[in-house]
Amino acid sequence: MFIPYLRQYCLFLVLLTCATNVSANVYKWVDEDGETHYSQIPPKEQQVELIKAPPPPAIDPNKAQQQLDQLIEQQSADRKAQDEQRKQAVRSAEQENIRQQNCQTAKRNLQQYQDNPGRRSIDEDGNVVHLKEEDRQQKIKQQQQSIKEFCP
Repeated sequence: MFIPYLRQYCLFLVLLTCATNVSANVYKWVDEDGETHYSQIPPKEQQVELIKAPPPPAIDPNKAQQQLDQLIEQQSADRKAQDEQRKQAVRSAEQENIRQQNCQTAKRNLQQYQDNPGRRSIDEDGNVVHLKEEDRQQKIKQQQQSIKEFCP
């Protein structure tokens, strides 16, 4: 939270430094050959004229405040959009992880149904029973369908 204010502070200092350099004094003088010279450093033995820079243009306080409010709203909207993107990325990563787990489970189950024709299963009452070949083939098809669904 401190970092955005630090950036703004640094930007302010840079702009302030540039503004002080821009408003440096400018001196004008004419040498003995009649040539006019301009410099920020006046010569020691010449008559010089100090040229003052014009003042900066006036800024309407209401317009400046309006621009500042718009900037704050834009930054707030950008921050919310970034937060939403991060949340979406986390959700996508979680969904991808679940999909991969489902893929691995489906592959493991398919391999077990294919390798063990006499595989036993637990029925609704909790009893251990041997699968009929028709049921086994149906489970194999179900696992193949799951693999198509979950595995790329």
